[in-house]
Amino acid sequence: MNTFVVSNGMQIEYASLSRQGGRENNEDACGYCVTNDSACFIVSDGAGGHGGGEVASETAVRTALSAFSSHPEFSTDNVKNLMKQVNSAVRYGQGLSERLSKMSATIVGLFLDPEGGKALWAHIGDTRLYLFRRGEFIQLTKDHSVVQRYIDAGLVDGDGSRNHKDRNMLFAALGMPEEIDVEVSESVFDTCEGDVFFLCTDGFWELVNEEEMQEQLMHSTAAQEWLLRMENLLEQRAKKGHDNYSGLAIWLGTPHEMTVPWVKHDLSDENNAL
Repeated sequence: MNTFVVSNGMQIEYASLSRQGGRENNEDACGYCVTNDSACFIVSDGAGGHGGGEVASETAVRTALSAFSSHPEFSTDNVKNLMKQVNSAVRYGQGLSERLSKMSATIVGLFLDPEGGKALWAHIGDTRLYLFRRGEFIQLTKDHSVVQRYIDAGLVDGDGSRNHKDRNMLFAALGMPEEIDVEVSESVFDTCEGDVFFLCTDGFWELVNEEEMQEQLMHSTAAQEWLLRMENLLEQRAKKGHDNYSGLAIWLGTPHEMTVPWVKHDLSDENNAL
């Protein structure tokens, strides 16, 4: 677990975990870069076989963090350019050897301006970003998956996506042969004291639903404790050969002390702003 304090005195705490699960290799990767003025948090889930998934996710995370470290400007344009570099790096890696030729990866990134109290995000695939605020939650990203299209068409309910036979079919990911654009939040949005962000791969959210994430948050006093509480639920449900899983939690201030209810219409306002 790591912390840093911004000039207004607010403490930002962050913690991560990435597990192999029941697979031979861990094809997930996560990381972060924190500067004096901004912060970047990244989670990626690779695919491709023959070690390609590991290379894809590591390439995605390392490239994103390196690009951000070199140019830590907090803006949507900078994030878009950063994600183009990430996709180019994965595409370049595909040409290095036959075993890497089919590698691909999902990615989700959270970018913070702690001093200004601002945030923005970027993602592609089904690695997710959630925001928890004063007893409510919202999924900020929308999966680029076949099942999500079923949900949009009213053919499957939200929870049905966790067990659907097509749940691993994506229509967008880093490394796809056609030109793709990583989705970036339309505008910068405000953060609040007590906000919690959670980035996670499908191996995590398929076994721990949002209500359970929220419940475990209410019983936790630190980001690392929250991750371990959720992991305990996950491990109780995981079957033999279950997927890798990774999560990265970011706490702004002291969420466990924020007890003022969040008015429900704020959720829709926040979603519309994104």
